[in-house]
Parts: sequence; structure tokens; C-alpha cells
Amino acid sequence: MSTHDADEVSRDCLVAVVTNDADLRRFTDEHWYRIPARAVGRSITEAAVRQAGLLALYQTSGVRDGLPGAIEFWGEVREMQTLPRHAILPDEAGHPAAGELYHLIRLARVERLDAPIIARRPRRITFLRTTRDRLFHASDINDLVVGTGAEERLWRALRDGDLEVERRFFLRSGDVVMEVDFALFQEERALGLLCGETVPAVNADDVVDAWRILRFSPARLDREFSDCLTEIADYLRRMREG
Repeated sequence: MSTHDADEVSRDCLVAVVTNDADLRRFTDEHWYRIPARAVGRSITEAAVRQAGLLALYQTSGVRDGLPGAIEFWGEVREMQTLPRHAILPDEAGHPAAGELYHLIRLARVERLDAPIIARRPRRITFLRTTRDRLFHASDINDLVVGTGAEERLWRALRDGDLEVERRFFLRSGDVVMEVDFALFQEERALGLLCGETVPAVNADDVVDAWRILRFSPARLDREFSDCLTEIADYLRRMREG
């Protein structure tokens, strides 16, 4: 079994998002978290949600009772139910989404990490599947990302090159948003790297001055790794020069 296959099997920790103090308290004090059923199948598969043994929460800038842009708490999953929102939050029965279905995740216990896992740059996270080992040893959000063997090799090379790099990062310029496997930053500009078998098409009009995209297939990364690094370095140099 390859390293990547092993990680696929053991990705039993799900990182989700909390955007306000009320939901953070529900997680830490009442030991539950909810996911809209409509989000499952788009942002994450239902199987991935149900396979999660641990749940951790990334706290956005809307959190005031904790550290924004960080993961501080994790919980051991006890069970998951699918219920309408009004059954989960009866005090909010008049909410517009009261009749919508949610996956209610109940936790056996919730604990604080020894040290928070920090996002060095403000970032958007929907769901992130990782391993419990990575959760307990990470110091940076990037440490949680489980990639293919080629992606892990590229991550090590970029990180060791003292480049300003983020993994699984959403680049935004105007109305254009794209998630890239790696984002490398040069002051206010960014270079996005896509490394999958299939990558999203980008219209020429959508690639704006603020960022550019390079694509590398897994086969090319395996076969021509040094050439790929050279191509990235050359592109970054051209960005710096002008």
C-alpha cells in the first residue's frame, strides 16, 4: 500500500468551520455540531462525514471567544443523526431554514489542543479531511492537508525553499474564485498550482493580473519533478521582475 493509500484509509478526522461564538459554545459546552444536508455531496461526501471519528473546528474571523483563524478544539464523535433544523434548535423555530435537514454530530467529549493550529493567512475552509496524527502534531493549517505522493513531495520542496506557500487555498480576484492545490505569494500577487489528474478550466479573461495558474499532472510531477520545480522558480522570478 502506498503512503497516499494509507492516508486515504486513515483520514478519520474531519475539520469543519465555526463562524460565531454561539455555535462554538454548542460544540465546546454542549458537545454537538450541525452540517446542512444540502452541503453534503457538494463540499464533502456523506461517507466522509460518517467515517469521521474526530471532529475539529476552524474558527473564522467571526469568532470572538476564541482565536480567529485557528483550530483550538476537537471532539470524539459519538453518533450522527439527520434531523430538521427546528428539532435541533427549537428556540429558533421561526428561522427561514427551520424545515431543512441537518446532520447532527454528537460528541462523546471535547478537548482543547495542546497548542492552536494557526492559519498564517486569512483563508476560506469548507471541510478538510485529515488524520488524527496530523491534527495532534500540526502547528499550521497546511500541516493538515493530505495530498498524493507527488503533492507531498512538492510541498516539502516548496516549504524547504523558504517560499511563502499555502495548500488547498482559495484565490480570489474580483468575482473570480478558484481553489488551488498550492498558492505561492509574491507580495500582492499569487501563483496557483493545480496538480490533479483533471483540473478546472480557466477562461483567459478570468486569469487576472493578481494571480496566475500553472498546471502539473501527477504523471509529470513523478517523471519530471526537477523540471517542474525549475518552471515554478522561473515563473516566480518573472513575477518578481515585473
